[in-house]
Amino acid sequence: MTRTTLQPLEAEVSQPMTVGTNPNPKRRIIWTNYLYIVPILVFAAVFFYYPIGYSAGVSTLDWNGVSAKRENIGLQNYQDIFTRDLIVRRALGNQLLFGAVVIIGQMVLGLTMAILLKSRARLKTLYKVIFFLPVVLSSTVAAYVFRRIYDGNTGELNQMLRAVGLAPVAHAWLADPNTALIALMVINMWQWTGFSFMMYYAGLTQIDEEIYEAARIDGANFFQIITRIVIPLLRSTHFSLIVLGVIGVLKTFDIVFLVTQGGPARSTEFLSTYIFKRGLLEFDAGYASALAILMIILALILTVFQLRSYATSRRG
Repeated sequence: MTRTTLQPLEAEVSQPMTVGTNPNPKRRIIWTNYLYIVPILVFAAVFFYYPIGYSAGVSTLDWNGVSAKRENIGLQNYQDIFTRDLIVRRALGNQLLFGAVVIIGQMVLGLTMAILLKSRARLKTLYKVIFFLPVVLSSTVAAYVFRRIYDGNTGELNQMLRAVGLAPVAHAWLADPNTALIALMVINMWQWTGFSFMMYYAGLTQIDEEIYEAARIDGANFFQIITRIVIPLLRSTHFSLIVLGVIGVLKTFDIVFLVTQGGPARSTEFLSTYIFKRGLLEFDAGYASALAILMIILALILTVFQLRSYATSRRG
């Protein structure tokens, strides 16, 4: 028994060993693969995670962002956000209404244009360029143009209304709290509907024409084809546009600040514009950082909710 047990050990010892060889070459390959993602990890840590951590630390301070005097006040800034600051509630309400209208509006208009252009229309390339051109324009250009259009005295919109006999309707659109947010919605939909159009048009090209032919043979009309075939098959496109739209609404700043600066009477105030004002105009870096952390948490919650909803719908 002893001799039999020692035989494998003797055979194992008798095998020649090569100095400097790697006993597990696969492990070396795996570690080599990890080296390729080191640059993006460093980039994310420096420009993403570190600023978030720094902002979280500043949110616990009473600090103007300039002086060396800093007072640690714990969670007082967050408490003020949820209990005292009515402007935050107004800003979140504005963004909620703004987001619901522009996201749904862009999706409906984009899908409509894509369906119409997918048919046998002439000059398709020209229409695509026209529809997508606002997307590539600078927000500064769009803000300048629409401020001229909405001008209460010499704006093209009021001049057109007066020309067609609707002079009583003409007024200062951006100076009226009841119409300022609607005016911003129109600008946003004009600028970004072309993106929804291109997404839907690309999705329509992936649907096999035989599906349409089979539906027509079964007696389906145009409306039934759109509601029962096209819209369900574009579910992934709907989801992508909703996710991108929610993220875009949360970080909307440029068009609001350039056109209305959050006014009049906070009627177009967004969380992003309020953060800018508290941090850079009112020199309250601690409170602005707390608002920024709140925005990040809100974005994460909405994104997780959308991802889980989409996964649930696919399983269903």
